[in-house]
Amino acid sequence: MELHDTSLQTLAHVIHQVDLAGIYMEKDIVRSKLELAEVKQNIKVVIEEIRNTIFDLRPMSFDDLGIEETIQRYIEYINKDHNFRIYTDIGNIDTTYYIIMANIYRIIQECISNAIKHSGGDEIYLKCYSENKVCYIEIKDNGKGFVDGEYEQDGQIHFGLSVMKERVMILNGEIRIDSEKNKGTKISVVIPLK
Repeated sequence: MELHDTSLQTLAHVIHQVDLAGIYMEKDIVRSKLELAEVKQNIKVVIEEIRNTIFDLRPMSFDDLGIEETIQRYIEYINKDHNFRIYTDIGNIDTTYYIIMANIYRIIQECISNAIKHSGGDEIYLKCYSENKVCYIEIKDNGKGFVDGEYEQDGQIHFGLSVMKERVMILNGEIRIDSEKNKGTKISVVIPLK
């Protein structure tokens, strides 16, 4: 979905730019060169987008730093690019299973991404820890919230929540979404780590 929304659309645009540069080649060499310079810049953007997507598929920092530090670095990265204040309380997450770690990381990413894109708020609170071989995740925002079923009408929110629910289900976990108009949204996830 992410590749479709970014890289593939940019590449389709690049094809049109190359065609346009070819048309200008015979009539206006300067304009043709300008188009090709923009093509080069757009290709650099696509390379960076694909590199980031590949990294996100398996963050190498899991192996070197562990999940807690990887989540903190993701939060720092997000905080640089958005006008959100993201507060974290991340405890030890006691699991050695990569598939569980990766899904916990993805669930957190999806929750934060949805809050940034759709909540209209400016604060996100993330709490994540494990206790007795169970991982607890809680993410709250101070955004506009929604009433039951409203998110079904917005394809993007629905897609994000569906992916999240699917991840939680695969891990035999539980997810609860509480939201109220003008009072934000709270997502609570419980995942067994066995």
